[in-house]
Amino acid sequence: MVNQNRWRARLKMHNLGTVLRFEIFRALKKPTFWIAIFAIPAIYGVMFMFGAISGSQAKENQEKLAKESFSFQIQDESGLVSKELILQLKGDFSNDKQKTIEDVKKGKLDAFYFVPKDLTVEKVEIYGKNTNINENAKYSAVLKTILKNSGVQATNKNQLALINETYQTEQTFFKNGEKYDQFPGMIVPGIFLAIFYFVTVFLSNRMLTSTTEEKENRVTEMILTSISAKTLILGKIISIMVLGIVQILTIILPIIIGFIVISSIGTLAKDLNLPDLMPIISSIKWDFGTIAISAVILVAGFMMTTGFIVALGSAMPTAQEASNYFAAIIMPLMMPLFVLPSFFSSEPSALTIFLSYFPLTSPISLLLRNMLGTLSLIEAFIGISLLVIFAILAVWLAVRIFRFGTISYGSKVNLKSIFSKKKIA
Repeated sequence: MVNQNRWRARLKMHNLGTVLRFEIFRALKKPTFWIAIFAIPAIYGVMFMFGAISGSQAKENQEKLAKESFSFQIQDESGLVSKELILQLKGDFSNDKQKTIEDVKKGKLDAFYFVPKDLTVEKVEIYGKNTNINENAKYSAVLKTILKNSGVQATNKNQLALINETYQTEQTFFKNGEKYDQFPGMIVPGIFLAIFYFVTVFLSNRMLTSTTEEKENRVTEMILTSISAKTLILGKIISIMVLGIVQILTIILPIIIGFIVISSIGTLAKDLNLPDLMPIISSIKWDFGTIAISAVILVAGFMMTTGFIVALGSAMPTAQEASNYFAAIIMPLMMPLFVLPSFFSSEPSALTIFLSYFPLTSPISLLLRNMLGTLSLIEAFIGISLLVIFAILAVWLAVRIFRFGTISYGSKVNLKSIFSKKKIA
């Protein structure tokens, strides 16, 4: 009897290893897996690049238009415009507003500016000879240069720093009588939060379709003749976690290597206008307790989330139909991000406590509070305990639904039958 139990245990481990190898290598061989990894970062990268190029071109065009020469007059009721600056730009002053506007209408003058006495109430008026949409912007660009430089000349450097908020500050905080800097301690727990978010986003579709593929292909009965549903579901969940690690490493490692290479090549980082991250990296605080709590929350939260999503996929006859109910899991999961300001209070509110203990909202809530340092050890213990319980429940539910799903082709699984005491075939 003992030998039989050992043989069964070894067989289960062998079957689990078989499932892991099959699921992982099947995903790694698919081009769509690698496309999904790089698609979102590539899209963000392209959007950032085009935004930077567009912003740079707009700035260059504005500077070019501001330097473009054309005839203009200005009537200054405020007394702030610099006369020397107007003469440098080869402009002139007007004392008759209506006559000057008529000169612009007749084409005798390219532009006329009227600066009112009270700039806080009245509007600055610009009259110009039409050329085209792009070149018409030169009139406002030149006026902006005139008013800005006139303002600079009318104030001293300290007043200018106050107006433009270009002054620098240095803050020092104290905790328990000693100098305290919270940011270095937030970096590593923040990485765990980012990993949970991105892995969940990247792999949510794979979680949903991990069991529906077998159902749609009508091969589940054949699979379950050689492997138990529990082993199969556990293998799928663990393989999804492994694939998530592969995705994270695939994205992060090239960035880290690229940063190290660029930083080691002379002044290349400075020439590319890249921020110097070395001071931040050197100041990272490695708190074992905080890191351990984040790691446990990450694993338990991912197991629970994957379990519920796999259960949803197992209950539906097709992946398309399962996607209709997918938001019921994802929306609560991301809810803490919609009420983010509530987590910045030093004393947790009733809402943050509720979100920390409610199953679907707890992973991100607990990771956020652990990062911000507002999660006590007792709360961490309670939150992790609940997460582990719900993770076990989610996996159990996924296994049980999958067993019923094998005989429910073309229809949803009857929830009443899942919790019945009837023996599953």
